[in-house]
Amino acid sequence: MEPEIVMEAVGSVPVETFRGVVFPWHCDAMGHMSVQHQVPLLDNAVYHLLGFFGPVAGQADGRHAGWADVSHEIRYLHELAAGDLLVLRSGIVSVGRTSIRHRTTLSRRPDTLPCTILEGVTVRFDLDERKATPLSERERAIAARLMLPAQTD
Repeated sequence: MEPEIVMEAVGSVPVETFRGVVFPWHCDAMGHMSVQHQVPLLDNAVYHLLGFFGPVAGQADGRHAGWADVSHEIRYLHELAAGDLLVLRSGIVSVGRTSIRHRTTLSRRPDTLPCTILEGVTVRFDLDERKATPLSERERAIAARLMLPAQTD
């Protein structure tokens, strides 16, 4: 028998997916937070976003399922320095047959200045067959609840 997946409530979108602080050892020779320390924070935030769908890897909708990243675009907009407090918020941009496009914004507190933006595509992945698999109706419904408002640039 497959375990019941209990969905946590989604408040406002984007949802908070991670918090942190920039420590001096996160900074490079130029005095700002280096890429090598920003990317793991973004990755952790995406894991938390995927957690809204249920276990990130395990039984889901009758299959041994997980997720696999297939692309990332990261924009570094503003520097971060030692002592800066960070909040990461994430949401879904669009839904494909087997994938979701998601966006995570790393902002500085307390001014909420967006400093780094990750936009990525992650596919639902059959862990036994090692290939992308279609999103279930349940997963599509969850993605709809996590959908970001349309951007007006």
